[in-house]
Amino acid sequence: MWVKLILLLLFCLMIAGAVHFAQPRESDGPTSATRDVNSVRLLTWNIGYAELEDDTRAHNKDLPAVANVILREDPDAVALQELTGKDQLNTLLGLLKAKYRGAVAQQGRTDRFEAVLVKDSGATFTPVAAGARYALAASFRPRSDTPQITLLSAHADAFNAAARRTYTEGLIDWAQTRTRSSEVFIAGDFNFELKAANETNLYTDNVKHDSESYSHILRSFRDLGRNAGDTAINDRRIDYVFGPARPVGRVEVLRNAAVGRMDHWPLLVEVSL
Repeated sequence: MWVKLILLLLFCLMIAGAVHFAQPRESDGPTSATRDVNSVRLLTWNIGYAELEDDTRAHNKDLPAVANVILREDPDAVALQELTGKDQLNTLLGLLKAKYRGAVAQQGRTDRFEAVLVKDSGATFTPVAAGARYALAASFRPRSDTPQITLLSAHADAFNAAARRTYTEGLIDWAQTRTRSSEVFIAGDFNFELKAANETNLYTDNVKHDSESYSHILRSFRDLGRNAGDTAINDRRIDYVFGPARPVGRVEVLRNAAVGRMDHWPLLVEVSL
C-alpha cells in the first residue's frame, strides 16, 4: 500500500514539474519570430561600401538582399544611410511589396542620402539641418494605441571629428524640441572613434571630439545598442540607436546580413513603449 502511495506521489510531482517548466519564463527575451505587442522595433543600416571601392554608395544589385533582411526582421521603421537618391529608394520600396513608405533626406554637401522607411501609411517626413548635412526624421505610430514615434536617420562625417561634433549638436538640439510630443529615437552611422586603439591618424583629436559628442548625446538619450558589439569591419562600433530610457528587449547586430562590399551590419533594437 505504501509503495503505491509513494509511486502516486512521485507521479504527481513529475506532472507538476513538467507543467512548471513548460510555462514561458519572464526572462525569455523576444526573438525574430515573437515580439512584445507594446514595443517598437527599429533597424538602422548603412548599406554603402568600403572606402576601397570606386563608388562607396549603396549599389542597386544589393537592394533585393536589403529588402529580404527588412521583410524577415519586420521592423516598424528603418533608418538607412548612403543611398544614391530617391530613385534607389523607390526601387527598394517596390522590393518591399508596398509594406513600407519612405523618403530621402534633402541633399547637403554630399553625394549620398539618408532615408527612413516606416509601415505607418500616415507617417510624415521632415528634413533636419545639422551642420552642412541633412538628416531625415519620420513621425509615425507603430499601432493606433501606441505613442507617436519620431525616428531620425543620421550619418555623420567620416573624416572630421569636429564636423561630427557640430552635426551631433544640431541633431540633439532639434530632437529635444520634439521630446514633449513624441518618443524620439536617433539612429545611424555616427563614425565615432571612441577608442584610441582604433585611431587611423595620430595627429588628430578624434577621440576628444568624439567622446564629447557621445557624452552630449547621453545627456538626453540612452545608447540602446551599447551591448550589441561591433557594427562595422575592423572591430568598429560606429552605428547607434539612441532613444529614451525605456526597457529594451531584443538588441542584435545582424552580422550575416551584409552582401557585396558592404562594411556595415544592420543594428536591430526593440524597445517597450
